[in-house]
Amino acid sequence: MKQNLPTKDCSRSLFEVSTRWALAAMIVMPCGAFLASGAEKNTPDKPTVVSGDSASKKSGGASKESPADRLAEILKDTDNDNRHLRLTEMGMEMGKTDPKRGWAMVLNNFTYLPDRQVFGMAVIRYWARKQPHEALEACKDIPEGERRALAYSGALEGWARVSPAEASDWASCNLSGIYRRTAIAKIGKVWAYKQPRQAADWSLTHSNEVDKVFSLSEVLDTWADVYARDASEWAAKLPPGKLRDLAMSKAIFKWADYFPGTAAEWLVANPDHVWLLPRVVAKWGRHDPVAATTWLQQITNESLVQECRMAIVSEWAGYNPRVAFEWAQGNLKGAARESALAEVLETWGSDYPQEALSWAQKLPDASERSNAIEAVLEAWCRMDAEIFAAWVREQPPGLEKDIGIEKMASFMATTDPAAALNTLLTMQSQTRLQRSLTQHYQDWKLYDTPAAEAWLKGHPEAVKVMTP
Repeated sequence: MKQNLPTKDCSRSLFEVSTRWALAAMIVMPCGAFLASGAEKNTPDKPTVVSGDSASKKSGGASKESPADRLAEILKDTDNDNRHLRLTEMGMEMGKTDPKRGWAMVLNNFTYLPDRQVFGMAVIRYWARKQPHEALEACKDIPEGERRALAYSGALEGWARVSPAEASDWASCNLSGIYRRTAIAKIGKVWAYKQPRQAADWSLTHSNEVDKVFSLSEVLDTWADVYARDASEWAAKLPPGKLRDLAMSKAIFKWADYFPGTAAEWLVANPDHVWLLPRVVAKWGRHDPVAATTWLQQITNESLVQECRMAIVSEWAGYNPRVAFEWAQGNLKGAARESALAEVLETWGSDYPQEALSWAQKLPDASERSNAIEAVLEAWCRMDAEIFAAWVREQPPGLEKDIGIEKMASFMATTDPAAALNTLLTMQSQTRLQRSLTQHYQDWKLYDTPAAEAWLKGHPEAVKVMTP
């Protein structure tokens, strides 16, 4: 049975959603850029072994290898992956058994930053599981900035594995700015592995909206990675508004990464959130566009179906633009078809402009063909203006050359408006020439009237074109 579903302003909502969550993803930094001392400026590009002090050496003829000697031996390993694995293992051991000594090694026994990062994060995480306050105090040994933020997040991640609520309270009381955002996001992620619902409820207790978004982002990402339906249903119960839209998008899109069909069915059964359907079927279309478009046949809301199909085509175009083009030709109509074809050709034209152009030229409808050629040439001009200009100059008079001249003029107008207008005067189509010349002249006149009027006085043929 077909289902007629309501729609929502998807373009606006998805923009708000993607902007907020993209910001969250940018701020919650990976552990990779961590732990640099003041000597970082002189850090070499390859690992260098720094021996430990005399207290770290073997003593009294004992056969047991000292930590400093063990570290030095590990740092000689030229296999990068294996060396980092061994450093992680040693860092975990030092964090459990002798964290202060391990931390001293972090600060003094490395000159190669990536090795220090791997070892240091392991030490601080395991240290904080038993002695969180001492580990957090040690983070102050790291210079202010991004790496100290990551040191704090590593320590608080370790503490959160034992007591997430206490770790959260400490972060809220003692950290601010990016330090706090990075830390609470990491705490939320750790908490969500064991108690996702409690972690999600905790995220909502933050009084600061930014902290709330960052923590909820990581919680829902972790929760939905394992129990996407539960995460989606929890988000759906939030009060209507931007936060619910953000939470729903996070849970649903993660669900769609693994089971797009199931996620789409859930949205059909929950029409308040059906505005997310185009993005979900687009994810589906990335893996199986035929199955996604076939599934859409059950939906009777034609505008929603067209929006979903366009989303599928947009994803499809990145993988196989020729097939996406043929599918759009055969399955879309009207404005949706025109828009989808233009998007496919723009994507195609960015990488293979002449190939895309040859397909655009085959369209039987004159208006559709003109729009398609414009999409290709605009993408080409934007990607490589120099090669594009050379191609335009070689073309015989006709539609493609005139459109190419228009695109060149638009590209030149911001830096050399006089040259842009001179270029336009070489067009053959009087209709296109009049429209483009008038528009660019008026734009120029708005911000530099004397220069624009001086140019016009020197080009009487332009006056005739603009005032037929």
